[in-house]
Amino acid sequence: MASPFPRSETRRVHLVGSLPRSVAPDVASGMRWVLDHVGSAQVGALPCDVDPNWIIDYLLSRAEVPAFEVARPGDGSCYAEMPVYRVRTGHRLTVDDVALGRPREIAAAVRARRELGAAPPVQVSVPSSLDLSVFTVGLAQMPRVHAVFEQMIVGEVTRIAQRHGAEVTFQLESPAVLYALQRVPPAARPATARLLAHQLARIITATPRSAQWTLHPCYGDLGHRALFRPAGLRHAVLVINSLAARLRTVGHPVPAVHIPMAHGDQPPPSAASAYVPLRDLARGVEVIAGCVDERHPELSARALRYTEAALGQPVAGVAAACGHGRRTADEARLNLELSEQLAQTSRLPAGVR
Repeated sequence: MASPFPRSETRRVHLVGSLPRSVAPDVASGMRWVLDHVGSAQVGALPCDVDPNWIIDYLLSRAEVPAFEVARPGDGSCYAEMPVYRVRTGHRLTVDDVALGRPREIAAAVRARRELGAAPPVQVSVPSSLDLSVFTVGLAQMPRVHAVFEQMIVGEVTRIAQRHGAEVTFQLESPAVLYALQRVPPAARPATARLLAHQLARIITATPRSAQWTLHPCYGDLGHRALFRPAGLRHAVLVINSLAARLRTVGHPVPAVHIPMAHGDQPPPSAASAYVPLRDLARGVEVIAGCVDERHPELSARALRYTEAALGQPVAGVAAACGHGRRTADEARLNLELSEQLAQTSRLPAGVR
């Protein structure tokens, strides 16, 4: 598909996570599909999660772990039907009880990448330990068990990074940060952002310094519906700035950040004023604009233009607001084709509004 916009080579295409099952029955097929459809644009990394519901499956599988007993049943079909567990009386939770099993899965994905002869690294989706512990045991129990989840995630990331080096990159994912900032009173948001950013920074700084990270603050996308209706981009800016300040204080590189402009099945905002909070983003943070909505190509282009105008510089990449796993194969293909176009446009002409 020919692009109607002038071309440049300043942005990469970022795939946030999973792919539709029909195009990714296995890891190699999914990677091949991405490479076949990204066109001439540079893709930042190759997603390796063939199951869009892998986190849901993880939560459901805790019922089979002797350490847990069901506190609230649920089949994971929607946000209201998520199961919640409690640690069985007399049991001390261990890393093995909460293991994700990512090292084994990523080893298989790296082998697939090598067999394909693909250049981009494998992207490893990493849930924040705060999110994973809250989703597993609920908010009330989380403080007592969070350290075990954090230890597990740091350990798995460390093993993957040490084994595979530059063949992998990590994406730290958290809907909890934006959800929490929306729920607390306005006066409490700066302190809450610092607290949440500190927790994210602990994971990043506890793993090998050579590990490459992207941060994905998320709105959730179960059933292609957001966990909540976001109030705008200001909360994302607040937590990103807090994370950047924390990491710079300890001399650690700040990761690229994927900022979702759209959410669920809703397109990005159409007004330039919605992107004004990005003017306050800390300088030097690489931004991936989560503005690509295949149903609204002109609006996606406008969102990209407004984003870069607010930032005062080109973004590092473009992406959908979340993974493609809850799209149809045709929708995912159209999204990737639009991503390719937007990745290679220069500053959009004044007539695109």
